[in-house]
Amino acid sequence: MTRTTLVTVNVHGVGPEAATVPEAELFGRLGLGRYTYRIGLARVLDSLRRLEIKATFFWPVFEAERCRALLERCLADGHEVASNGLAFDDHIGLGDREDAVLEEAHSRLTALCGTAPVGFRAPTGTLSTRTIPILQRLGYRYDSSFVDDDAPYPLDGDGGAGMVELPVSQGLTDATHFGQRLTQSRAEAFLIEAWDALLATDGYACLTLHPRADLGIGRAARIAMIERLFERARGQGSGFRLCREVAAEAAGASG
Repeated sequence: MTRTTLVTVNVHGVGPEAATVPEAELFGRLGLGRYTYRIGLARVLDSLRRLEIKATFFWPVFEAERCRALLERCLADGHEVASNGLAFDDHIGLGDREDAVLEEAHSRLTALCGTAPVGFRAPTGTLSTRTIPILQRLGYRYDSSFVDDDAPYPLDGDGGAGMVELPVSQGLTDATHFGQRLTQSRAEAFLIEAWDALLATDGYACLTLHPRADLGIGRAARIAMIERLFERARGQGSGFRLCREVAAEAAGASG
């Protein structure tokens, strides 16, 4: 069995809070997301470079326009840049505005990167029934927002002809564990359990990380934990792939 690990990073700084609180007020304990800009994201990039792993970074336009240097470093290091929407919009509630929001996010991220993204992940984890058809019209090749399967599958039935879903796993998402304030040792044990099971079952594991200080792996002790997981995956014969590569293969297989 071919074993594939997707390392994905949701680049969330102060954006989640700024969606409901004026950005000027995001200081002190309300400014946890600033850790991403100051050290968290750079630490993740350093780790990936040291271990020679390429990852897919899902960038909201809100964050990409605030830390251009880190976005450019992602591109220079050979990572994939995918879309994480405009500004942490809940797509269920956008209604008729959804086309315009997705078009604007696509256009602005394309301008920042010089090439159009081919992948999307919902910034709040929620999509409407219209989201996938809009993405398909804009030229996206895959989505990575759903939690309804363990392995990639075609999105033709959801209005995304030719598109592929790269499902995420809550058990392989750092925020799942750190959001419950688990100790790092317990979080690592849960991640290992989910990782081993998914690779053994379908040969596909999608790890979702955040560079924040609270719910993510930006802190030094936590990045060391993730590096141990990377080495574990290699020891199990798993290769590290970009989302766009896996989506292209899955689309070819289903076609």
